[in-house]
Amino acid sequence: MLLSNAGKKELDKIGRSQPGAVPGSDYAFAAGCTANVVLVTPTHAYCANAGDSRCVASKKGQALELSEDHKPDLPTERSRVLQAGHSVEEGRVDGIIAISRAIGDWEYKSQSLQAEKMAVSAYPEVRVLELSNDIDFFICACDGIWDCMTSQ
Repeated sequence: MLLSNAGKKELDKIGRSQPGAVPGSDYAFAAGCTANVVLVTPTHAYCANAGDSRCVASKKGQALELSEDHKPDLPTERSRVLQAGHSVEEGRVDGIIAISRAIGDWEYKSQSLQAEKMAVSAYPEVRVLELSNDIDFFICACDGIWDCMTSQ
């Protein structure tokens, strides 16, 4: 959907409206974001994460991490990036992008690879937590929240 003509037009419109927009940039091609969701059932919580968004559960007042940032220098992430024909330089894919999983970021995707094998994969890591009465709440967050708060 993001690569459809309508999707590209919308992404380009959003990119050009941002402070510091660069004339001539292909915002539709370069657009990307991380994702973090939690599905809660009566017995379990399933946390799916792609990128550096985070999720924690509060268990008896203590933080329990349900996600891990997908940084390119982690051994499993580095291996996938290299196998996809890209490099990891200074903790970044091709020395540019600081995460190894994201939605979009088309320059790091290949039509010839399965989703979970792409250099920057949108394929999420899923963690499962068995629910109990000592789970207080969940927090899902990303650095974009901070960016929005500080830009106003």
